[in-house]
Amino acid sequence: MKKTAVCWAALVVAILIPVLVTLLATESVAFSERFYLQQYEILGLKESTGFSASEYRQFGQALQDYYRNRRVSPQVFIATDQGPQPLYQDHELAHLADVYHLFRLGVTLRNIAATLIAASIGLIILLEKKHWHRSLLIALTVGSIGGIVLFLLLLLAVRINFNQAFTYFHLLSFNNILWQLDPAKDNLIRLFPEQFFLNATLIIAGRALIMLTILAAIGILRHFLSSKTLSLLQ
Repeated sequence: MKKTAVCWAALVVAILIPVLVTLLATESVAFSERFYLQQYEILGLKESTGFSASEYRQFGQALQDYYRNRRVSPQVFIATDQGPQPLYQDHELAHLADVYHLFRLGVTLRNIAATLIAASIGLIILLEKKHWHRSLLIALTVGSIGGIVLFLLLLLAVRINFNQAFTYFHLLSFNNILWQLDPAKDNLIRLFPEQFFLNATLIIAGRALIMLTILAAIGILRHFLSSKTLSLLQ
């Protein structure tokens, strides 16, 4: 019974480690003002949209605050010859509401994953007592390596055809076609074109791979050192 409980707890850790790392890496990019301003320069958005860097910073901050529940709407009013006008049309706001719910789901999953990982580690320590590190290191290593493999597959899919992968993501994430925006009329797609999300995906994957590689290295190294210590004692 105790062994079964430890196995299940280790499995939970192995499965949720890459989930938690992915969500943390995503948040680190999605809520980074520096990333937004870098994309403004890299993608030449001043020339393509006519908005200044300070305006773009304002638009990005409005989205970040909206996704963090710090404001009720991402709408921003811009100065025009006809007076203040809304940046986004109704269908763009509707899509941003869908994205908001996706972000809130991500926050919920992040909190659940962190809680379950902590509880599972506590259970392993409680039940295994002296040898808890062995089960935990195996779970950490397996979960991290599994996450690395999945991210490498993601990068392969992005490399082969990002547009198709991006389309599949939207089809799986949303139950409407509000995400199909017109670059000629919709500011949302002009401000945040597909290349913006490709760059975000690459950075998220890179950060996640770094974290998972470090965790896997820790697990493998500690397991190796523990095995070597045991052999010396024998």
